This record gives sequence, structure tokens and C-alpha cells, in this order.
Amino acid sequence: MRKAVVLTLMLTFVTAFAGAQMKSQVPRKSAPAGQKSPIIVTGAKQAGENSFPRISVADALKLYRENKAVFIDVRSTTQFGYGHIRGAMSIPRSQIITRWSEVPTQKTIITYCACSAEQSSGQAAANLIAHGVKNVWALKGGIDTWKTQGGPIAAGPK
Repeated sequence: MRKAVVLTLMLTFVTAFAGAQMKSQVPRKSAPAGQKSPIIVTGAKQAGENSFPRISVADALKLYRENKAVFIDVRSTTQFGYGHIRGAMSIPRSQIITRWSEVPTQKTIITYCACSAEQSSGQAAANLIAHGVKNVWALKGGIDTWKTQGGPIAAGPK
């Protein structure tokens, strides 16, 4: 009987604790007058453990048009020369750790590559985050999805 009471109390505690963890967060208040509210990226997925943050092309295009993002092409300089997002920086994935200090941090940083699974751009985003760079995202679908959705492209060196 004593074991049943203890077990019941433990299950009640665990259930209550788990329920408290599942409650949604209270929405933030709007920004005070005169201050801009933070950018809300609707198609983005925040990074979890063993992952990296991603941003949809639609949201990236919005930031591009508002001049609120810096795009970093993590493909090789040869691939960059064949075509890249207009205005993008070229920092190949193999150099992202040694050149992370070149990344301007006053805007949203969007890394991209040619891979539709964001492998190289995701690793680059994770490396930048590890070096303290904030607001970094990998472009979902890479440059090919950017092109198919009408994103501006340039060719040749920047």
C-alpha cells in the first residue's frame, strides 16, 4: 500500500512538471513607441540540438528587399563566379572559421550553398553561431530554390 501511494505521488509530480514544461510562452509586448519591433521570421525553424536555424526563401527575399540581411555564399569561389545572390559575400565553407570576423553583424546573416538540404550552409551557420555571431540562418533549398522563386542573381566576381 505504501509503495502504491509513493508511486502515485511520483507520477502526479512528474505529470505536473511535464505539463508545466509544455505550456506556451506568454507573447511579448509590442515595442515601446519610437523603437522598432524585432523582425518576425515566419518560415524559419529555430536551431535545436544537433541542427541549425533555417529560413525560407520567402522570408529571405523579404529581408533582402528591405536591406536587412547579408548573404554569404559558402560555395567555392569558382561556383560563386558562375552565379550568386546579388550582393552576396563569398566566403567558402572551408574558410568560414578563419574568416568569421569579416561577417558584418549589424544585419541578419543568411548563409547559402547549392545543396537543397543546406548541409554546407548549415555547417557555416553553426560555425558562425559558435563564434558568437547572432541572428544567423541557412537558406532553405539553397541558391536553386532562390532562383526558382525569383530571387535576384548576379554572375562574375562581386
